[in-house]
Amino acid sequence: MSAIQKILYATDLSEAAKEAMKWTKDLAEKYEAEVTIIHVIPDSVSKELSSFGADRTAPSADQERANLIDTKKEEIFALCQERQKDNLDCNIDLDHILVKTGQPVHEILATVENGDFDIVVIGTRGKGLIKKLLIGSVARQVVELCTVPVLTVRLPAS
Repeated sequence: MSAIQKILYATDLSEAAKEAMKWTKDLAEKYEAEVTIIHVIPDSVSKELSSFGADRTAPSADQERANLIDTKKEEIFALCQERQKDNLDCNIDLDHILVKTGQPVHEILATVENGDFDIVVIGTRGKGLIKKLLIGSVARQVVELCTVPVLTVRLPAS
């Protein structure tokens, strides 16, 4: 088994993603690995923002997008601080948090390739077969297409 030096933790800020953060932390501690967090704002949200540009009194689409990216970075940073309260070490600075707009699977895979990551950690909600066939899940597509190992994490059974 190769040593893990760089971990990409992909989050949509769901409960499953929060569970995956625990696994990311454990892997990072065990291997003394660097962690980068990625959150992708889907194209559909990004396209809605572009409609704001028609009103000159409203912020431009670029400004709205920048504000949304900053807000998501702050949410992720706040999540790390919340985890610290639970005695979970989460030493992440904003320089290691990537917030991108686009198609989530494409952006995650491109980040893996460009960042030379050793593993991806991602939460999965475990949707039913019909939903997977109709919609597909980001986690499933990342597992199928990624060139590095992917650890998927589900919520523990309640």
